[in-house]
Amino acid sequence: MNTFKTLFLILISIGCNVYSQQSNQIAKSLKMDTSIMVNLPKPLNNLCTIKIEIETTENNTNYLVVSLELKNGSHFISPNSKRAFKGKFYMDLGSYANIDFEGEIIENPLSKEEVDLHPFVNGTVNWVRVNTTYKQALRLKATDNFEVFGRIQFTIEPRCTLEEIPFAISVQDGVMKIIENPKC
Repeated sequence: MNTFKTLFLILISIGCNVYSQQSNQIAKSLKMDTSIMVNLPKPLNNLCTIKIEIETTENNTNYLVVSLELKNGSHFISPNSKRAFKGKFYMDLGSYANIDFEGEIIENPLSKEEVDLHPFVNGTVNWVRVNTTYKQALRLKATDNFEVFGRIQFTIEPRCTLEEIPFAISVQDGVMKIIENPKC
């Protein structure tokens, strides 16, 4: 039985190592295009500015990076809030065969939990009240040309409106870039 367990662990280790090398080779073959500043509707422009870009680290990990500059006292709920809120910051790529999110979203600076006695909250929440950047690792599964559609969603306060910002990630001839206002 111990021999079986040892053999099983060795096979899993080899499989994970091969997958990691393959994913790393795919990432090395891509070039990144410049970032975009999202043109938001006029009412949202008074409350925040959003910049979306692709960042590649030294170890060829690609990240979707979303930077939010808050204006006029605006704020929103962090994805790190422990309680369930419909308006939490959220990024989605849908279900695609060529690319996917990997790991946890990284928030910088990290929001802090606070008590909010407003009737809609009435408890703890992680409000984001300062300019914040979110990073989410991307796992590339292919180098073929493709386009995937995603969205960023959050409720902006104090206006209390659910905002959905569409974007697309395109890979064409080995160049990865963000497309604003994609034609879905």
